[in-house]
Amino acid sequence: MLRCSNDTNSVMGLTLTQIGLLLASGILLTVVFSFVFSNDWQRTAELQAQASSFSNLLGDIDNSFFEQTTRFQFSHTDYAYSVKISTEYIVITSKGFWDGDLIVTKNLLLRPWPCIPQQNWTTGEDLHNYLNRTCGHRGTENDSIPAENFTQLCQEQNNTTSYLALHPLEILIKEPVFTEKVTIFYDQTKRHDFLLLYQLS
Repeated sequence: MLRCSNDTNSVMGLTLTQIGLLLASGILLTVVFSFVFSNDWQRTAELQAQASSFSNLLGDIDNSFFEQTTRFQFSHTDYAYSVKISTEYIVITSKGFWDGDLIVTKNLLLRPWPCIPQQNWTTGEDLHNYLNRTCGHRGTENDSIPAENFTQLCQEQNNTTSYLALHPLEILIKEPVFTEKVTIFYDQTKRHDFLLLYQLS
């Protein structure tokens, strides 16, 4: 009993070792968690920046006073991500550090008209040709379409909106996305701008 009470070095050494291990483990866990969360935060920030850039581009094209086509390229990254677009949202998703889902959703202030496989046209020129085939007029300033055909065109756009709400269009991120402002003239003097969105591949 006397030997045990006098031998305090081994007990103290064991306690210091345990404290040291606890401190080292705590520091290591802090570093690992900081790395994981900062990595996921940075990746999310990059995805948010891409969604904002795309949304701002739509606004710039819509504010132009004439028809134009603009090319947008999503960034190449060292991680995989996917982009889906409806007429109201752009959604970009990627995997986080521990396979958690990182999801960025951006509400589009403007309503583009994405081209889906069921449509008979893709570009603005295709749309004019489609109108010429279906109603005998191209929808240009000198060849406007009748009001009833314009109503049908708007109904076609509404059908696309409903379809994309359930089946967003998946973008091929390695290929450029084209946004095109096209003006359709109808009922002789009226006009309406559509913001088309498509990929050519």
